[in-house]
Amino acid sequence: GGDPWAIGIGRALQDAGLDVLMWAGLTEQREAIRRAGLTVAPGELLAAATGRRAQLEGISEVLLLTAEDDFNALASVVLPGQLDGRVYRVAAPQHSHGVVAPYTGGELLFDAALTRSALTSRYDQGARIQTVTAEQSVPDGEFVLFVVRRDRRLDPVTTHGRPPVEDGDSLVILGGPGESGSSG
Repeated sequence: GGDPWAIGIGRALQDAGLDVLMWAGLTEQREAIRRAGLTVAPGELLAAATGRRAQLEGISEVLLLTAEDDFNALASVVLPGQLDGRVYRVAAPQHSHGVVAPYTGGELLFDAALTRSALTSRYDQGARIQTVTAEQSVPDGEFVLFVVRRDRRLDPVTTHGRPPVEDGDSLVILGGPGESGSSG
């Protein structure tokens, strides 16, 4: 995805030491990803997933964060058999009337309250994606999005819960404006 909060997630994951490859369909989103210092994947994501497996080799996790809920839902069904890692998607708005999104499975990212529209709204109101150490406390009203292990494994928070945090881990959080940490 190429929304500002998705780019913020990419920057925070990169700041935490992960290799990040982003994809977006719109030219202006692809340019914003590049301006943020992130690598943009070439080509069409779904075409690569359905016919050119070699282009997906080496990808360990896919986070579907586009503004197209039905695309995220369909890709979450198609991609798992095409790569070695896990596939997650951001939840559609709770009252979504999409064709596919409300009816597919797939692992949903983040706390149930953090749908795509909620993330967009919070980001528009000044919240930012930040990287903090596991030793730092997460203030009330902020959300842990990912745990990045010291061995550079990514454990996302899903609607099923938050992974346990260990010494040496980093947390990617959705923090309020003006909070400390590395911002994206």
